[in-house]
Amino acid sequence: MKEERLAKIEQYIREHRSVSLDTLCQMFHVSKNTVRRDVAQITERSDIRKIYGGVSAPYNRIPPSFTERATVNIETKHKIGKCAASIVNDGDIVFIDSGTTTCQIIDFLEARRNITVITHSLDVINRAAAYPNINLICLSGTFNRMTQSFTGQSTIEVLQDLNISKAFMAANGVSMKNGATQSTPIEFAIKKTVVSRSDNVYVMIENRKFGAVSMLSYCRLKDITSIITEKMPNDEFRSAYLELGGSILIAE
Repeated sequence: MKEERLAKIEQYIREHRSVSLDTLCQMFHVSKNTVRRDVAQITERSDIRKIYGGVSAPYNRIPPSFTERATVNIETKHKIGKCAASIVNDGDIVFIDSGTTTCQIIDFLEARRNITVITHSLDVINRAAAYPNINLICLSGTFNRMTQSFTGQSTIEVLQDLNISKAFMAANGVSMKNGATQSTPIEFAIKKTVVSRSDNVYVMIENRKFGAVSMLSYCRLKDITSIITEKMPNDEFRSAYLELGGSILIAE
């Protein structure tokens, strides 16, 4: 799949900092013309830049803060959040993951009655506190400023005793081979526990994350009930995922 190849090429470039086009051809078994087209797409959507005969990633790149990430594609995130909220029914027990897209759900739950929200996200906690119709369960742990969430063994221990009807999850990427992936080990353990305790798992991602792969897989593709996004993924991914019994919800 092209998107998965693009994600792997980008990851390879970041790991090696500076890579020639010839090396990319050899590593990914594609022609020079294909590599040029792939590189053009990668440089257009990221901070990777073309250099003479190859490409280069910035050294010591500092990840953007939660606040910075929250302002990117905000309209799309609102739409995905609204679509996800439409799945929540009165009386549901839901988990809302930490993330700049998942937190958007809260603002669309005002009309629901007797719902319980479980979360380790500070942003979700602050938003949900304003709605008296939401029973709020806040998970304890050590505060992580990068994700604006509480993490640690105590968080996982509490989750292991909870029954969750619907989990709304964030992901760095979703691919056919690796499912939903996450780059932060401390968040990975929480996500994996939530998936194991949930009747239904909904992954909320922007279309650009299809095919992207991070270090850790916390949920297999076949275990995702629905993927909520703003644009349909390519036909190959869509067909494979639907055959597994999942559904794709398009936010409008």
